[in-house]
Amino acid sequence: MSSQTLDEREWLIEWFSLHTTVPKQEVANNTDLNYLQEGWIDSMQFIGMISSIEDEFDIEFSNDEFQDRTFATIDGLAQLIAGKLA
Repeated sequence: MSSQTLDEREWLIEWFSLHTTVPKQEVANNTDLNYLQEGWIDSMQFIGMISSIEDEFDIEFSNDEFQDRTFATIDGLAQLIAGKLA
């Protein structure tokens, strides 16, 4: 994992720890889990997360990217963000 991806990953871990009831250490230890299936966020929180990511990193996601399976994990999402920033 590149250092850039680590930066995005850390930002996402922090977002989850601030906007969900999941403890930060649990989020950090499970960045490969599907956060939607785990019930960490609901659909409204998902929309808020996407908006926060797009604002923070000055990027936009396409509808196709929402369908990408890697979008549903913190690790995968960090890679997608890093790819858009590269």
